[in-house]
Amino acid sequence: MSRDPKCLFCKIVHGEIPSARVLETDRAVAILDINPVAKGHVLIIPRDHHAQVAELPDDLAAHVGSLVPRLTRAVVAATGADGSNTIINSGRVAGQTIFHCHWHVIPRFEDDPVRWPWPHDSYLGDEMGRTASLIQRELGGHADD
Repeated sequence: MSRDPKCLFCKIVHGEIPSARVLETDRAVAILDINPVAKGHVLIIPRDHHAQVAELPDDLAAHVGSLVPRLTRAVVAATGADGSNTIINSGRVAGQTIFHCHWHVIPRFEDDPVRWPWPHDSYLGDEMGRTASLIQRELGGHADD
């Protein structure tokens, strides 16, 4: 198991710092966020240390992702929420503050102060096709591979 001895989430996962755990598996821990966007805000933390989502092995990402529907149902039911957000912030520019990849499951309420949607942009000319081609090249194939 990979671990960073200076990482806050590694310390939580290994029981060195107390947390309110709501679910544990052999590969991940889900805890209540101590600074929640809304009460019931859960963090799903892989036990292995990987700073950002792009560093996760596919099988670990799949395992953690498989926990999201079950935890979301539980959070929404327990809090009486009207909906939820599931978010991964990856990188400082994206709002990541603890560099151990983790998922947020945030209960949302009709009257909460969080504003959505984010501003949107549009593609010009063949920019969408060129962008898709660049991403496909990085993936090593075509969209249907």
